[in-house]
Amino acid sequence: MKLLVNPAQRYAKMRAHTATHLLHAQIAKIFPTTKQEGSLVDSDLLRFDFAAERLLTPLELAVIEKRINQMIYMAGEVVIEEMSIDAAAHLWAKMFFEDKYGDTVRVVQVKNLSLPEELKQDDTEEYFASFGDFLSLELCGGTHVANTKDIGCFSLISQEAVASGVKRITAVTGPKVSEKMAEVQSILDIAVNKLGIKTATQLQDKLDKTLREYEEMKSAMEAMESQSIRAILTGTDFSSGKDLDRVFLLPAHLNFKNVLACAKWVFDKENILVYNKEWNFLVMTKQGVSAKDVAIRLGLKWGGNEQIVQGRDEKVLTLFSK
Repeated sequence: MKLLVNPAQRYAKMRAHTATHLLHAQIAKIFPTTKQEGSLVDSDLLRFDFAAERLLTPLELAVIEKRINQMIYMAGEVVIEEMSIDAAAHLWAKMFFEDKYGDTVRVVQVKNLSLPEELKQDDTEEYFASFGDFLSLELCGGTHVANTKDIGCFSLISQEAVASGVKRITAVTGPKVSEKMAEVQSILDIAVNKLGIKTATQLQDKLDKTLREYEEMKSAMEAMESQSIRAILTGTDFSSGKDLDRVFLLPAHLNFKNVLACAKWVFDKENILVYNKEWNFLVMTKQGVSAKDVAIRLGLKWGGNEQIVQGRDEKVLTLFSK
């Protein structure tokens, strides 16, 4: 029986695995006391769980992505060496999960090289100098690329909180980065086309303008709806009942969330009940009368306070329907 290894798949996992080590090194710069809580390495896809009390900010994520790609472009050699556990500890190699190690361990070292001139900008040179001789130094039994340049490229996909004090980052490497960029470009092209602009560079201004117009239209629509509700409350026939001066049935198309503000404005000294055919109801009472007691006597399921209760209960239709 012969075991065959798929070279393409193996190299894709090697790229993702080495990138995971670089990602861990970057996260440790932000959260010095963090530790790995789990990981997944697949074909040009990685998922890394780590201990942290907060999510990374958008700026921190952008810097992490930038730094890891700089590490890739630096073409740092990846050296795998077996050494004593004491020697690994002396090098400050990362050790995870409270594992019990033998006397001899396998250490994956990503060497820190001098930066190419085109990368020497801002604080980049000083930043990488802070790593010392190694960009990453971990105990690991997995397979890796021989050089960081073999990763090709690195791009973050998402971050999320997966448990209390545990965060997760998902990223892609190699060819999957270009696939991601193609997807992003497709989304941009669709947005550019639908918004009627010429290039993606105009997208921010167009979105800002569109959102402003949307908020203005939304405010205008809410004002019109409030006027409509007030007109219905003041001009529509109503019935009455025990403890209730007025009972109104509102059209179902009206936004019931706006009813409270309108009713308070129109009927601040009366006991009223407003409902619609979707079972929504509002009970509002004047001082000295408990809206809770009214709802209880009507047998309605509610929530609220002494003067105002609201809810959704199909029983309201049988109580007041003609």
